[in-house]
Amino acid sequence: MSYFSIIIVAKNAEHKIARLLASLQGLSDDVVVIDTGSTDATAAVAEKAGASVHHLPWKGYGKSKNEAIAFAKYDWVLSLDSDEKVDAELYQQLKNWKPGEENNVHQVLWKNYLGDQWIRHSDWGNSWKKRLFNKHVARWDDAIAHEDLTSDRPLQFVKMNGYLEHYSFIDNRDYAFKMINSAMITAEKYHQMGKKVSFVKLLLAPGFSFLKTYIFKFGFLDGHKGWLIAKTTSYYTFIKYARLKELNAQ
Repeated sequence: MSYFSIIIVAKNAEHKIARLLASLQGLSDDVVVIDTGSTDATAAVAEKAGASVHHLPWKGYGKSKNEAIAFAKYDWVLSLDSDEKVDAELYQQLKNWKPGEENNVHQVLWKNYLGDQWIRHSDWGNSWKKRLFNKHVARWDDAIAHEDLTSDRPLQFVKMNGYLEHYSFIDNRDYAFKMINSAMITAEKYHQMGKKVSFVKLLLAPGFSFLKTYIFKFGFLDGHKGWLIAKTTSYYTFIKYARLKELNAQ
């Protein structure tokens, strides 16, 4: 018997969504993939794996995920991304899970990879993500990036065992490209929120980001990848604030 629907919002994910769907086999009889404009075989791969597929236009992370929830058969929703994978321990906890208090929001721990390397430090570790919730109690905010769950009621957070493996970046090139794109989106979000940035912050924040990632968050223990992450995070910070300053001046 299934107690929750699994909702996945995806675009151009044919090379990674099969891995996620394979890790979910047997967890729910309602696995829904929302395709937001793929030009590859994402929909076909998802259908072959047994998921139901629907097509919606992309409206930003928060709005798109909220529209996707409308396709869930059950009150409880497990929200996942196409570049993730449920590990064996988390699978067993989800398999044995039953609904509790309606205001419970279940959090899962990300296990982040860059290429095939698990990044244990560099500010990539111990990242808890809110993923399993009651759709009548909680919803995603309308943020275009870094969306979060919100509710009119107090939420109670429950941590689950196991890992949600996160394979966001195929290689170094993919990582650099996505970080620049993320910086632009985040700047737009900050601008919409009315945030400002001073020249001093634009000047100093990138250097501090490098020190925080590489030294304070022990990125040096991740070897060459740790150095790459720290340098890229520094550049991400510069691009984010430079773009925000440009938007503020318009």
